[in-house]
Amino acid sequence: MPTVIECNRTMKTAIIIWLIAVTQSLLAISGIFGITNTTYERITFGLLELMTMVLVIANLAAINRFIAKKKHPIAYKLGRLCFYSLLFCFIGDIINRNFLQQFYQYDSLIKHSYLADSVVFFFPGYLILTAAVVYIAKLKGVSNRFLITTAILASITALYTYFDMHLANSSTLLTLITASYSVLVSILAVSAIWLLKAFRWRQASLKIWLVAFGLVLAMIADAIIGQFWIFGNQGQGYFPMVSHINWIIYVASQLLVQQLPLALLQNKHR
Repeated sequence: MPTVIECNRTMKTAIIIWLIAVTQSLLAISGIFGITNTTYERITFGLLELMTMVLVIANLAAINRFIAKKKHPIAYKLGRLCFYSLLFCFIGDIINRNFLQQFYQYDSLIKHSYLADSVVFFFPGYLILTAAVVYIAKLKGVSNRFLITTAILASITALYTYFDMHLANSSTLLTLITASYSVLVSILAVSAIWLLKAFRWRQASLKIWLVAFGLVLAMIADAIIGQFWIFGNQGQGYFPMVSHINWIIYVASQLLVQQLPLALLQNKHR
């Protein structure tokens, strides 16, 4: 079936892109090539990481072109939402490279506060992605009560864990930005449950499960940033090691989540 062939092709491409990201991080961790040596090497490494994300965007664009040919309006809509989400996140990725080497923008405590600046773009990016899952869940009959209850529980848990790692003397603005973002990514992770429930768990295809895993990985990637990169080491961050570990998880998350429109199309043929 053409749908299965295309699903396999885009997944193989996703695996190759992820292996590129893993290689980049391993080269940096080993000290062969990274972001703590010369300015030239730091900028070059940052650009290579951004080029990896361009490959992720290109893979999603290929998925959307295939979806458009299948005349499946819901899958097409989801593909567009995933694309807009990824574009917002890509701008956040650019900010996170910190090419201009700006530190302590919010206070004299949090060194890597440029990560909070990127939330301006990651927030709408992940909000769009969450909305896409809500759209599917409601379409498949998941109740508003279940969605709201689990979202509230996720928010309470997020705030509890956030203030457990939060540094008391960090600025109010940075706290508001990062705390609200912590709530959003926790709800995004819970949306994995909404997605699986929408497809009745055991009836969900493997690709649906992989997309759900990608949603959880998005939360894990940002939890690592908050715990170790922003507030870790008394605001100095465990940098750059954490950034390399985060990169592996983050790219995996984006590559899995972008399979959502294909997962919906594939589930139709099961």
